Amino acid sequence: MRRRKRRPSLPQPEPLEELLDRAGESRFAPRKLPIPTRAWSQALGPRIADRARPLILEGGVLTVKVTSSTWATELAMLKPWLLERIRAAGFAVSDLRFRVGALDLPPRPPERRATRVVPAPAALPRELAEHLSQIEDPELREAVALAARANLAWRDNVEPGRRRPPKR
Repeated sequence: MRRRKRRPSLPQPEPLEELLDRAGESRFAPRKLPIPTRAWSQALGPRIADRARPLILEGGVLTVKVTSSTWATELAMLKPWLLERIRAAGFAVSDLRFRVGALDLPPRPPERRATRVVPAPAALPRELAEHLSQIEDPELREAVALAARANLAWRDNVEPGRRRPPKR
């Protein structure tokens, strides 16, 4: 009967984020990427990482799949910089090859949007009301007054932490 090797005990629990970083994002994938997605994105930035994916690393040559021939040409011109960044991230890559094709994009989470209650129109300051009374057209005067009251209400209900515009 074969005995299992015991895992060394830790002085304290390991944070889940560190455990997942050590295991990698593709730990359940049928084929493992040569450079993990997170490391790829950190090394080259999100703009390039969204349009290029590492496919195969053989003999120091990394094959990268890109979304279009334009991106392949652009990245080919940036090859020295890309190699420097990839090596600085700790990957032994001596050359890059580019292949054009559709990328399997991960689904993005829905964008979170904060909702705010629309404040009731604020009262017009006396000085502004006097200026508005000089507008001859009654419809225009009412429209400008309504817009000014709405603007003043939003200005007075700015979210905490945001800088309020100076009051005049």
